[in-house]
Amino acid sequence: MSEPQGAHPPSRTATLLWRLLVRPLPKALVRAGARLLFSKSFRAFERAAADPGATQRERLFDILQRNRDTAFGRAHGFSDIASVKDFQRRVPIRGYDELEPWIQRAVRGEAYVLTTEPVIFFGRTSGTTGAAKYIPVTASYVEEFRRGRRVWARQVAQAFPGLVRGSLLTVHSPRIEGRTDSGIPYGSITVAMGDSDVAATGRRKLFSGLESIPREVFFVEDFEARYYLLLRLAVGVPVSLMAAVNPSTLLLLCRKLTELAPALIPECRDGTLRTDLGISSDLVRSVRSCLRPRPEVAERLERSLSTHGRVRPVDVWPELCGLLCWTGGAAPFFLRQFPDWFEALPVMDYGYAATEGNFSVVMEPGTGGGVISLLGHFLEFVPESERESRDPIALTAQELEPGKRYFVLVTAGNGLCRYDMNDVVEVSGRYRSTPVIRFCHKGQNVTSITGEKLSESQMIEAVTRAQADSGVSLLGFSATVHLEGEMPRYLIAVEPSRPQPDAALRALARACDRRLMDANIEYRAKRESARLGLPLLALVRPGAFDELRRERVAAGAPDAHVKLPHLTPDPALIQRLGLERVLEGDAG
Repeated sequence: MSEPQGAHPPSRTATLLWRLLVRPLPKALVRAGARLLFSKSFRAFERAAADPGATQRERLFDILQRNRDTAFGRAHGFSDIASVKDFQRRVPIRGYDELEPWIQRAVRGEAYVLTTEPVIFFGRTSGTTGAAKYIPVTASYVEEFRRGRRVWARQVAQAFPGLVRGSLLTVHSPRIEGRTDSGIPYGSITVAMGDSDVAATGRRKLFSGLESIPREVFFVEDFEARYYLLLRLAVGVPVSLMAAVNPSTLLLLCRKLTELAPALIPECRDGTLRTDLGISSDLVRSVRSCLRPRPEVAERLERSLSTHGRVRPVDVWPELCGLLCWTGGAAPFFLRQFPDWFEALPVMDYGYAATEGNFSVVMEPGTGGGVISLLGHFLEFVPESERESRDPIALTAQELEPGKRYFVLVTAGNGLCRYDMNDVVEVSGRYRSTPVIRFCHKGQNVTSITGEKLSESQMIEAVTRAQADSGVSLLGFSATVHLEGEMPRYLIAVEPSRPQPDAALRALARACDRRLMDANIEYRAKRESARLGLPLLALVRPGAFDELRRERVAAGAPDAHVKLPHLTPDPALIQRLGLERVLEGDAG
């Protein structure tokens, strides 16, 4: 059973005081206030940036000292580790699968396994083998995560001082998804952080008046009703900042605003709310208490729709001064669509972060790179060229070179030690003496368009099951990302064992979609929230997979070791198979 979690929006009195006292402040005063509020965090950040080596060594030994008496700490001799090199010799690099036996002991409620602190939450995210990953969360881990976020919040206020002129429009994940058998809650990491986005960075101090949407709206189970309520309320308030980790979510808000505009326009004009949403009477009363006739808002919606054929946020909310979202990895696909909705509004990246940690601090809009977050976790970096080595070199922050790419390892206060993120980052510069990094893509055999982190093993499982579901057998298949049109999706290139009618192939595409949702919880979430489209199915020329295999052998690959990828982030490889035609599963 899901249950609410996190702080509620500020009281009406606090909101009124915010509007009367904070919104009129000059921009220079807003910037100065943020600098004062986060002065301690920023001074520590600056000192760390000047000496990354010493800062990271201190972080490592703090983590080791606190966890030396755990089962994991004793097994790896934490008490005897005297240097970073000692640590690297004693503790092997591990992925989730190798750490899972230790983590499962904590899931079952066993204490002193990975941390001396109690595990207060598990961040639940997609695993590479189909089962969900459970990332432990402790109080010290939350603090590690937040150290860099406080500096980022300071920089958001420097970049967008106009944020105090209105409200924050975002999408929350405010529910605990469930509890382990031992009673420990689990769900999105944003719940453990006090909720997503600006929340975990000191919002109660700086941004407490920015939210106007009742938190209960985000508890509505029905997707359409939830977005209708969110936008019905949002159009009636002055939105100054739009924020979502994935840029696809911001585009979803834009598309829903356009789709719902014909219904929202008369309701804004009259101050009414539709009655067929299927929500509780208490929530209906709460929402209606926020509504009043707003003919000027109705006019803005109507004018934007008639002028542009869509409702643009910049037309609806004149106070809108900026956007917060990821800009690395697959984000450029979505960012290319932003001018159609937001004109030239500046975009500031959240920085490189995941359920497993917060790794960089972005300092200004328009840059995808962020300063390595030295005061949080202990980080190591494996050069790309070392990835397949039996004993790969692992570098620390001060050893990185501009222009080079690295895989990331994290050691944190949640007990994960030398945890392989399977993420590739590139060094794009320096801040003081500390490298600036940007996220490039997931590593081998994993793709991610909107944060779903789909693994090759999940794709293999899904397509294998889909063949049985649809009755269509294949001689070969390979999938890739498809970043064309407004909706991103996966493209699965297939070679059927015998000719198939289009209806059967479309059924195969739909079955692949269902099985991918079964295999990957985040893929399901992105599909259900309309951030990923139904997979496309592409027919390749007969014999294409055998031909590709022969090419690999001719190029020198041992015949017995040739492995054709079933999932690749590179669409060019799929194009080499010779696509004859593409079918949509929802057509016909």
